[in-house]
Amino acid sequence: MSRRGTLFLGPLSTILALLLMTALPQPAQAYTQRTYVTVYQGSSYCVQATAGIDHLTPGVWSAYQAWGTAYALEADCITPKVMNARINLQVQRWNGTKWQWCVGRGPLYGTTGSDAWGPTGLSANTSYEPGQTSPYGSTLCGGPGWYRTMVQAQVSVWDPFAASYIWKGGTLYSGDEWVE
Repeated sequence: MSRRGTLFLGPLSTILALLLMTALPQPAQAYTQRTYVTVYQGSSYCVQATAGIDHLTPGVWSAYQAWGTAYALEADCITPKVMNARINLQVQRWNGTKWQWCVGRGPLYGTTGSDAWGPTGLSANTSYEPGQTSPYGSTLCGGPGWYRTMVQAQVSVWDPFAASYIWKGGTLYSGDEWVE
């Protein structure tokens, strides 16, 4: 092939590839997640959280799962710190006027720290099922709609004024996920 033909095929193949990428259906992302978000900062520590939610999507590795993690870090919000922590996780569904509790887990208690890959935290996860009912017959999660995960991440800190340990932290939401 001549040099002129080669120069012509380069841009042409790029345009064809872009057309195919936009014309062909793309796999849907099956989860929504927010990671390492600072939910509270004290003078000597920082509390971060991760919150995520997934739903079953045909053809994509997925499940009806919600998860969250609580992390403790030094005041710089970078260096991992070992602290007692607790986490509370809820799956919530939008009922048209407000977010309502669907299923949940916690509070769970443990410690935070670090390993070779960075900060480690206290984690929780739970399964949910649209249309799932409780043992009492009430619908827990309803049907299709908007769902999200709420994670409450807290660490235990000494309060000299109260002369005891108290829980400090905050709440993180995963972001909204449309579930069929």
